[in-house]
Amino acid sequence: MTGCKPVLQQNMDEFHERHLPHFQPLGGLFFVTFNLYGCIPKEIYQQWEHEFQVEKEKIMLFSKSKNEDLERLNKIAFAKKDKFLDTYSGGKHFLKSETLAKIVADALHFWDGKRFELFAYCIMSNHVHVVLRLFNDTEISTPPYLQEIMHSIKRFSARECNKLLGETGKFWQDESYDRLIRNDEELHKILVYVLNNPVKAGLCQQMKDWKWSYIKDVYNHIM
Repeated sequence: MTGCKPVLQQNMDEFHERHLPHFQPLGGLFFVTFNLYGCIPKEIYQQWEHEFQVEKEKIMLFSKSKNEDLERLNKIAFAKKDKFLDTYSGGKHFLKSETLAKIVADALHFWDGKRFELFAYCIMSNHVHVVLRLFNDTEISTPPYLQEIMHSIKRFSARECNKLLGETGKFWQDESYDRLIRNDEELHKILVYVLNNPVKAGLCQQMKDWKWSYIKDVYNHIM
């Protein structure tokens, strides 16, 4: 990959996520989704934010199984947002540009084998799905947190894409969705979900037809 390499940020205060109660252990396997800033109308985003906080407050006050109900709420919120991103023709779709999509792909591959193991990704016109496993302290001396990795990827790709666009403002939405993958069955379902995204959105007939998808060789049978 050309250009300056992504820089891992050490100040963890910068990675506080406003929406979700994240559990991000070192060495974890994660499903992450992040989207372009401005690809969702502000009024819709604020409405979702309000609805999420109302439901979260109810759970925190009244639920007898808070963790399970929060996980269910997170899944519902993610599904609503992802469906919108797949179908909304307005907003920003910068990643339709092959040049910009390649910058994002290169940023995702940069730390593969150095800080994490990249399992899969799918780059859509306004959002990105990625599955990766962080290296632990038996594999490298200073294993990263997920927030550090995502900050590095987003910071580098935002800078390079903005250069080409002639822009200086935000490129990515600050918040992202992440989920710790707990077993092989869940991993398989998520890999299929990621690779099937452009098929579901009506952009291609088969998973293998989408140019901006990647799957680790050992999982090629999924394609």
